[in-house]
Amino acid sequence: MCGIFAYQWHKPATPILEHGLQRLEYRGYDSAWLAVFTDQWQALLVRAVGKVSELSKKIEWQKSITDLTVYTSGIAHTRRATHGGVTEENTHPHHDTDHHFYVVHNGIIENQRKLKDELESEWYVFYGQTDTEVIPALLAKYWTGDLYQTVQKVLPLLHGAYALLIKSSYCPDEIIGVKRGSPLLFALHPETQEFFFSSDAQALAGYASQIIYLDDGELLHLKNKEYTITSEKWIIQRNPTTLDVWAMEASKWDYEHFMLKEIFEQSAIMRRILMGRVDFAHKTLMAEAFHGMHDEAYERIVLVGCGTSYNAALVWAYWIEHLTGISAKAEIASEYLNKLIPTDVKTLHIFLSQSGETADSIEVLKYIKERWWKTFGIVNVVWSTIAQLTDHGLFMRAGYEIGVASTKAFLGQLTCLFLLTLWLGKRRSMALSTYNALLEELQHIPNKIDQILQTFDLSQEQDTIRTHISSHIQSASTMFYLWRGREYPIACEWSLKMKEISYIHSEAYPAGELKHGPLALIQSTTPSCLITLDDEFFSQNISSLAEVQARKGTIIAIANDQLPQAEYTIVIPRTHSLLAPFLVTIAMQLLSYQTAYSLGREIDKPRNLAKSVTVK
Repeated sequence: MCGIFAYQWHKPATPILEHGLQRLEYRGYDSAWLAVFTDQWQALLVRAVGKVSELSKKIEWQKSITDLTVYTSGIAHTRRATHGGVTEENTHPHHDTDHHFYVVHNGIIENQRKLKDELESEWYVFYGQTDTEVIPALLAKYWTGDLYQTVQKVLPLLHGAYALLIKSSYCPDEIIGVKRGSPLLFALHPETQEFFFSSDAQALAGYASQIIYLDDGELLHLKNKEYTITSEKWIIQRNPTTLDVWAMEASKWDYEHFMLKEIFEQSAIMRRILMGRVDFAHKTLMAEAFHGMHDEAYERIVLVGCGTSYNAALVWAYWIEHLTGISAKAEIASEYLNKLIPTDVKTLHIFLSQSGETADSIEVLKYIKERWWKTFGIVNVVWSTIAQLTDHGLFMRAGYEIGVASTKAFLGQLTCLFLLTLWLGKRRSMALSTYNALLEELQHIPNKIDQILQTFDLSQEQDTIRTHISSHIQSASTMFYLWRGREYPIACEWSLKMKEISYIHSEAYPAGELKHGPLALIQSTTPSCLITLDDEFFSQNISSLAEVQARKGTIIAIANDQLPQAEYTIVIPRTHSLLAPFLVTIAMQLLSYQTAYSLGREIDKPRNLAKSVTVK
């Protein structure tokens, strides 16, 4: 939700912190702040409301009046507001009244109101409205003369999930990082004796060569170029791993937005996922890739996800029930613990998350683990919390996804899930002819994705998506995405993408239900997007199309050929009906992108949203 970055030792800290925040800005961009320090604890705070670019302007102004090169350590933060408004006084790092303790925080202190009441009863005065501000206040209250001991006294008072960085004027050469529920990692460059903390490894590209991923409940204490990791005061021995700097580096290349670049990466990503996991020549799946899925005693499968990951789970629930006969259900992570969901040792629980740090999903995962039920993770980040906590899993191999609205991670999830479907189906009730036909057609999907992408060219003035459909949609205040059968999750994902980046309200609705209420909303300014492929639903979809047009509504169809009955048609290649979601997904991502582009939206960083949702 928020981004944390820190630097410790001999180089000027300000440009390093600023660059780190730019790389972490996808995690939150309501406001940004950095605090830098000299060896003698002279502190300088620079803060700004808005994106990191606003902070950069203030840093440039500060350079004209201050020698920033003398500040050789610091902590920084980019925020997505949860407690308190988007104001300068609510930006991080936060400090106590006497400016002895500085803290950056990702997460939520759930008992912050109780702690504030207790401190205010002792005449402590808070300057902002955030939950984070209680932490430096408590550090000041319980100061023992030793930073590590003081932090150990304060941590048990904090309830909730958090990643913390703490510095103090009493010990300028020390910094403490704590992880409980929210991501935090420590990195170092052994040759230059530089040290870093970050919420995400990608921010460290070019700075560090070794990295340590902290586990929940761990505290890292850096002092005089030596560090110690403890958990419940027990020392933990852990060797750093090598940071793959080339893989971490994120660039838009020649694309205007990360989202567009990530859409165009999808055929290559799908080929990467299939490589080493599928032998198309011999129609076999590699057993080692599906370790943990051999147990045929599973009677049901529960998939847990949020947002786009939940939509991917819905697709798979249909696939798995249709092709294997195993009972499958997709569940929204934030609602899981509010429901009575039938589950036992014969239930497999699959967790979907791009970042692997989604707080709602992690809460459910811990609940499942406490009962010793089987878990499987599909994530994009190898060292993420979900990857470490699940019994087995598959990595998406999608590379870093920077755009807040997920595109390539969604397709990566679908690809991994479809392979799981084939793996389980071959061991259950799936006919060999069906298995072979699906695997054969799966091999051609990346090429068909390329065919769709080739039709989208911003330099072509006659591009249908660019000049006609998106211009019609951008004047709408609301839209419908109509579906039947297996296309329901894709319509939901299409609707979500349009809401996320264009800010146009949209709703996915079963086409057969139009006459039971939604037709009241259809008018000339209400476009409807209809998935109408050459399948068993085609004739019914044509009837729904006529219903909309009879009310002067506009139809945008995704079809396998130009559809004369529709005002606009986006044509996609033919494929097996069960594999159609892969191709419909690409078309809907492009349409959502171009609509937002035409409206001049902040496509990579849509308002009020963050990439990795690490608070409940």
